[in-house]
Amino acid sequence: MRARAILPELVAPDSTAPISRVAGREPVRAAPAIGRDLTRHLLVHGHAMIEGVWSRKTARRLAREAAALFAHRQVTSGSIGPPQQATASDAPVLASLQFALLPMARALTGQLLVPSCGWYNFYPTDDAIRLHTDVEESDLVLLASVLGEPGPLHLHPELQGRVQSELDAIQNDPGWNPAGGVAVPYPPLGILALRGRKVPHHRAGSPCSSLTAVIALHYKTLW
Repeated sequence: MRARAILPELVAPDSTAPISRVAGREPVRAAPAIGRDLTRHLLVHGHAMIEGVWSRKTARRLAREAAALFAHRQVTSGSIGPPQQATASDAPVLASLQFALLPMARALTGQLLVPSCGWYNFYPTDDAIRLHTDVEESDLVLLASVLGEPGPLHLHPELQGRVQSELDAIQNDPGWNPAGGVAVPYPPLGILALRGRKVPHHRAGSPCSSLTAVIALHYKTLW
């Protein structure tokens, strides 16, 4: 399910300023309209795609920030997912975006969500991701490509309810098909909304011709 929703221009915040008082105004003035078909698609299928969420100017800001963070190696390692990450606490543009997208996240789910964690995922040489579900503190994740051209995410709704050890065994089985699942691309200048804690997902992996980076903005319910 695809939709198109434009956010007003994102303002990169001063790292010391409250998010609601960036340059004397909100980073986003109004939430984009989210239709009933889109919310239903997320509910039934566990994902939804929204194109054109931000401008090319905002996309360039995100790309510059991601490249700068990677160059300075402000990264941490994760046991699941990409080998290198930079968190939103070190990334003011990314942090601003996470708060700017909060009304959209709430409209998509009909839940009172709050930001839980967010980061840039870096793929210097290969964009593969092992089969997994997302962190416990995530009822919705908004994903977007900001550098390079990552391959599609492969979703496995048929594997819902499996624990990580079971997912590892499935992927390590000789009969595992890396091209299996529902392949979902990252929308242009937009987001892939995913119930990643419920829907297992992986990326088959291919060599990266240049540094590739994907943002992952996680939201959780208050109760």
